Amino acid sequence: MIMGEETLNKIRRVLLYTAFLLAAFFLSYFVAYPLGYSPLGYEVVEKQENTVVVQSLNTWGFEEKRITYQPPEEEEWRQAALVDRIEGQAMEYHLFFTAIMVAIFWVGMDVMKGKPLGKVLVLSCFYVFFSGLSLIQHLGDINEILEGSFY
Repeated sequence: MIMGEETLNKIRRVLLYTAFLLAAFFLSYFVAYPLGYSPLGYEVVEKQENTVVVQSLNTWGFEEKRITYQPPEEEEWRQAALVDRIEGQAMEYHLFFTAIMVAIFWVGMDVMKGKPLGKVLVLSCFYVFFSGLSLIQHLGDINEILEGSFY
């Protein structure tokens, strides 16, 4: 049985999409983990028994200010929660960067197919929306712990 040209084009397209998704996944992994790029994020600078020194990062991922966090008496669990959240933010950024790259890819593919750019941009926002929302919530949890309003 010989495959038709249409079937081969579909297989090529699926392979192209799969290759791009893998490339986006690995590139965003490299940006989030080894490079540690986390704009508006935090990093643990020093951890002691009763205090944690946290470095906040600006929009470009550069150091902004140091925050020394000491949990209230009888609530030492907050320190562990803060460190866990900061260590988990790389995963959130990995998902966010992957979603952005996939959205850019789909915008390019749809525009090349002749679809209107406005419609494509609106639909591509949904790729990024949920991962962005999760990232914002995660960073908000870290900020709430630092401000002392996390329960």
